[in-house]
Amino acid sequence: MGIFRRKQEESLDPQYLLAQANAATPPPATYGAGFRLTVEDVFSIRGRGTVVTGRIESGTVQKGDTLRQTRTDGTGRDVEVNGIEMFRKVTDQATAGDNVGLLLADLARSDIGAGDVLSR
Repeated sequence: MGIFRRKQEESLDPQYLLAQANAATPPPATYGAGFRLTVEDVFSIRGRGTVVTGRIESGTVQKGDTLRQTRTDGTGRDVEVNGIEMFRKVTDQATAGDNVGLLLADLARSDIGAGDVLSR
């Protein structure tokens, strides 16, 4: 009975269960993967351009990068990143997990919307 009790206690231990779940789940493919951001919100700044916000799901983005915009209807086009801002701080680069605002060149507010995906 001692072996059975130990296995039963081990299987109910939260640390044991967490270790089992982590071993069964592959790590997210964020590093080395291409850039991807799903647009959460869109703003227009008079005299500057259109800003999209969202969390970077994978990869990195730098000021001057060209990204592929894919609309929710499946159409797409290339857009250029003119600026990156995180928590009211201007930066030249952002990576996976960062909440960012991307200033996009030559794009009207009506050309992009929530749910659109920016990728490379």
